[in-house]
Amino acid sequence: MSSVNSCVERPRCQCALGGALITLNSIHRAAAIVHASPGCAATADAAASQGGGYWGTTANNGRATPSTNMLEREIVFGGEERLQEQIGTTLEVVDADLFGVVTGCMTDIIGDDVKAVVSKFQSEGKAVVFAETGGFKGTTSDGYDLIWQALVEQYVEKGLPRKKGLVNILGLVPTQDVFWRGNLLELRRLLEKLEVEVNTFLTPFDDLSALRRSSQAALNIVLSDTDGQRVAQRFEELHGVPHVTLPPPIGPSATERFLREIGERLEVESQRVEQLIAEECRWYYSFIEHLAELYNDQDFQRYAVIVAGGASAYALTRFVSEDLNWIPFATVVTDLADDVQEERIRTRFEELPTELRPRLIFEADTTRIAEKVLEQVAAENDPYGEAISPAFVLGSTLDRPLAAALKAGFWSVSYPVVNRVVTDQGYYGYRGGLRLATEILSVLVSNR
Repeated sequence: MSSVNSCVERPRCQCALGGALITLNSIHRAAAIVHASPGCAATADAAASQGGGYWGTTANNGRATPSTNMLEREIVFGGEERLQEQIGTTLEVVDADLFGVVTGCMTDIIGDDVKAVVSKFQSEGKAVVFAETGGFKGTTSDGYDLIWQALVEQYVEKGLPRKKGLVNILGLVPTQDVFWRGNLLELRRLLEKLEVEVNTFLTPFDDLSALRRSSQAALNIVLSDTDGQRVAQRFEELHGVPHVTLPPPIGPSATERFLREIGERLEVESQRVEQLIAEECRWYYSFIEHLAELYNDQDFQRYAVIVAGGASAYALTRFVSEDLNWIPFATVVTDLADDVQEERIRTRFEELPTELRPRLIFEADTTRIAEKVLEQVAAENDPYGEAISPAFVLGSTLDRPLAAALKAGFWSVSYPVVNRVVTDQGYYGYRGGLRLATEILSVLVSNR
């Protein structure tokens, strides 16, 4: 297990409250109500917005997030009365259709009965859910799971008939995957070409009615071996929706496998799946083939160092090895993973051919990430010069010093990203893979 029990300098995540808050803020027409001390909501939103490629705020989040702002009085005598007041006021003045109450450390420590307060509003037919998300309960990913479990239990309708060809996509944690909106939209585009109806939930174009009726899905697709697993399990327990866990598909090789797997599970005609793969490959390679001369003449093959969360780390490693023909030297998984989660991630990397398996490092501390990668490089002891040269680092903005130490190219693709503005960009699918390849090659030619 990585640095769970020690101090983590410049971690690549927020606390559980931050994860729940950003998830609610990513649901169109939903608003969060934070039951916590002053500053918790604003700090979490700022970290998400800036580290998530400046994805921005709306009228209901950022510094405008409804919050009880508990002070000494509430801490001593309890904050339930203050919470009831805040929920009532928020329902009156905030233009939203779903409200999620999430809690901070102090609230969970003093033991406010949030369930009892929220239940009064639920009994009146108000669309209010709650989750106890004190920061000490985990990371951004844990907060995502906690609020999603609350939605599955308290908001999603029960007893609806199954709808063939409808899927829910889970496991993409907003801002932890900086490109979650573009990635979800690309998956929807591809699957809809197979006449599959897709609930993505977390884009500006999703409707709350889809979330409300998501129990009708024939399948939940979980795009992470760790994030969203508890959510999928709860979906199955309460609503009978089965799930499959698949790695994120970046580029043609991974997307081809993804589409075939989903097609088989949903009983899509294989000819339709193969036709889509052929069309998308034709689109991808019609651009890539024109870059082959540049790639070969300039000898753009590189050793790759990947620094990212588990799901993205695997997907990026597979992309650079299979589709860019690079050599993956080291992959650093920055999740604060427990032993079970770490083993799942290790098992996923074992799917790679032996010759393409990188040195797998689990580390969340930014300083130790650099130290461990450089230790691996030094251990190569190459008498002819740099052990991994030329190299390229795909990681967070925090990894630019590591790239400099390796005299390597660098591009930011994992949280936090503060040197790019991210809107609809995404790396999933054929088009996302082409975008990533184009960005990487643009870095390599940028100083010419």
